[in-house]
Amino acid sequence: MILRLAEKQLEAEQSLTDADIELIAGVWASKTMQRDELIRERYVVEEQYDGKTGLTHSPENGLIHDWLEDRQRKPGYKSQTWQEERNVSIGKLMAVELEEALEYTPTVLTPLWRDRLAWRLAERRCDLTNAYLLSFRPRLYAKSKGLDSLPDEKPQSLTFADLFSRYKDHVQRHEPLRAERRIIAYTTSANRFIEFIGQRAVKDITVTDLADFRSLIEKLPSRPSKAIRQMPLHRQVNAEGRKISPTRVENILKELSSIFRVAVEDGKLAENPLTNLKKRKVVAGPAVVRSFSQNEIHRIFSLPVFNGEATPHGAMAYWIPIILYYSGARVEEIAQLRRGDIVEEDGIPCFRLAMGEGQSIKMGNLRQFPIHSHLIEMGFLDFVQSQTYQLFVDKSEVNGKYSYNYARWWGNYIREHALTREGIKPTHSFRHSLVTLFRDLNIREEIQDSILGHNENSPDRAKASHGYGEKSVEAQRNAIEQIPRLNLERLEKRFPAV
Repeated sequence: MILRLAEKQLEAEQSLTDADIELIAGVWASKTMQRDELIRERYVVEEQYDGKTGLTHSPENGLIHDWLEDRQRKPGYKSQTWQEERNVSIGKLMAVELEEALEYTPTVLTPLWRDRLAWRLAERRCDLTNAYLLSFRPRLYAKSKGLDSLPDEKPQSLTFADLFSRYKDHVQRHEPLRAERRIIAYTTSANRFIEFIGQRAVKDITVTDLADFRSLIEKLPSRPSKAIRQMPLHRQVNAEGRKISPTRVENILKELSSIFRVAVEDGKLAENPLTNLKKRKVVAGPAVVRSFSQNEIHRIFSLPVFNGEATPHGAMAYWIPIILYYSGARVEEIAQLRRGDIVEEDGIPCFRLAMGEGQSIKMGNLRQFPIHSHLIEMGFLDFVQSQTYQLFVDKSEVNGKYSYNYARWWGNYIREHALTREGIKPTHSFRHSLVTLFRDLNIREEIQDSILGHNENSPDRAKASHGYGEKSVEAQRNAIEQIPRLNLERLEKRFPAV
């Protein structure tokens, strides 16, 4: 019996994936979200504020939220002992939920996967509680506007919360490779609008409502603290400091528009109400140069990390900036690379960027282009051969991206070394720099597109012929080899295999 259990656990260790954990947690969440009384009994407590009684997260939920934030903030600096202690504690706090989840979806879990499931259930627990508490917040918003109650408080037909649920089902069916990240990205915007609009039937949502919502979110703080985030929206606007950017406001509205659009496609709405909301007039400011200057490139690649300095991100901290410089790729496209994504085409080593399980490309199209010869001379292919599967394994538990933790560290790192010019982006400016170089060199646009992954069908690509034929690897290599070589030599330090 013991031997059979060990065999089953070994099979589970090898066969389970993060997608399985997400499925188990999702089944638990979908069953629990229908049980309001259970959520209130377990996860919510009453508190006094402003002389009134309200509801908030239980102390246990508050502790879990703090731990989740702590893991997100600087996971690379946490010791093994810290991780083990937190895993034990979260397992105890989530014992009931773990038992329920494995009852709903019977699965044999090793301790490692059980810990991962406990943390994922903890995130879902906080999300469920937030959704429950949101049902009370629209009344607070109404009072802030001098109203005795919200009009149409009783649900009539579909609500926006219903539309968001339908949207999540839609992307899971039609865009399964993008679904998880898309849902995570849109949830904050959707929850803000749900808090604002309450139980109003979507057919009754007006352009005026949408304009009022835009005015509200324009006053939100850009980087709110935990305490501010827990406040209702109408109180968050009073927070001091920098406000949310116009670009972020526009993106929030675009995300809501996508949810409305799917409802129109499904015949649940006659039209997308956001199409009738006029855009803000943008006052042109001074041009922002986002490319790195030659001096900045020199300073970046003279930093200690490129001479063997130890960092929390090991090989990732060393290789990714060099690859971005020589490819102009997006940081997540490189951070998610696997050993099998380094291929040969006509005898030329190439990067292959593709959609797949745990991988995504912005335009959704596979693209392939040569690896700069200097990268090969510096030992990149040897590094690839030393890995078993994933080249870089620092995957964020916040949003599932391999680049998330690294990119935050890299941004802080170059700022600490006085690279603070307004307009530069710590990883994306490499892409802007290569676009500028290719234009200066008069590299044909279709060759640029095939390397950089620009959409050939976008309005700025007027010639229909761009979409025909293939771009030869030799033409791509001729372009890539014109990128000026960095003053870097092969680093003999061996990064540990993952």
